[in-house]
Amino acid sequence: MFKPVRCPRSQHCAVRYNVHTSTLDWQTQTVRLSTTQGKMSLAFTVPHFSERYRGCRITTADLLCCNGTWWLHVVVDVPEPVVQPHPEVIGVDLGLNRPAVTSTRHFLGTRRWKEIDRRIFRLKRKLQSNGSKSTKRHLKKLARKQMRFHRDCDHVLSKRLVQQAPPGSTIVLENLTNLREGVRHRKGEGQRRLHTWSFAQLYGFIAYKAQERGIVVERVDPRHTSQTCSRCGHQARNNRRSQSVFHCRACGYQLHADLNAAIVRRFGAYQISL
Repeated sequence: MFKPVRCPRSQHCAVRYNVHTSTLDWQTQTVRLSTTQGKMSLAFTVPHFSERYRGCRITTADLLCCNGTWWLHVVVDVPEPVVQPHPEVIGVDLGLNRPAVTSTRHFLGTRRWKEIDRRIFRLKRKLQSNGSKSTKRHLKKLARKQMRFHRDCDHVLSKRLVQQAPPGSTIVLENLTNLREGVRHRKGEGQRRLHTWSFAQLYGFIAYKAQERGIVVERVDPRHTSQTCSRCGHQARNNRRSQSVFHCRACGYQLHADLNAAIVRRFGAYQISL
C-alpha cells in the first residue's frame, strides 16, 4: 500500500501583524492582538538591547514561540538622524581571508569564523556520502545553522565597521555585484567560499546601520585597486606579491595588501567627489 501524501505543516509558524490587527502601547507595555478567539491584551517587556527603539512608530510585528517562550518581533520606523556632514572618508576592503580592513588600519573580523565554516563543510561532506533519511534531516539542520552563523557574522562585522566611522562621514565599499562572474578562482576551497560569501546581506546590514548614524555608504569599482600603490599611484599586476603583501615596483612602498586596497578606495572616492 502507498503511504498517503500530505502537505507539510508547521506547528510554530510566526503570525504576522500590522497596524490594523495589533495595537502596542509603549507607556503601559501592553499589546492588543487579534486572535481566532477575539482581541487579547498581553503584557510585554523590552530587552535592554532594544530600549533605544522604545517609542518609535510601529509598522509590523511577528508573534512566534521559541523554546517555549513567546516573542513579539516588532519592526519600527526610526526617523532620519540630523547630523552635520563630516569630511572623513573611510575606505573598506572586504575579503574572504580578512573579512574587512579599513583605511584607518582596523582589521575587523576573527579568524575563527573561517575555521567554523570549514568544520561545518567537512561535516556536511561526510553526511552527504550517506543517503539515509536521518542524514538528510541533519543536513537541513546544518544548512539552517550555517545560515544563522553567517547572518550573525554579518551583523557583528557591519556593527563594528559602522562604529569605526564618525557620524556624518562616508564609508566607501567595493561593488561586488558581479564578483562571481568576473573572478576566476581555482577549484577547491577558494571557489566554495566565494559562492557561499553573503556579501549582499552584509551590504544591507551596513547600509541600514550607517543610515541610523547619518553615514553615507558608497560603492566604487573594485577593478585594479589591489594592484595600485596607495603612495605613488603606480598600477601593475606584479605589485601584489602574495595574498597579504603589496610591494610597489615603482617606489618600493610595502604594505599589507588589503590595507593598501582600502586606502586606494578612500582616495579614489575623494577624487571622484571633487
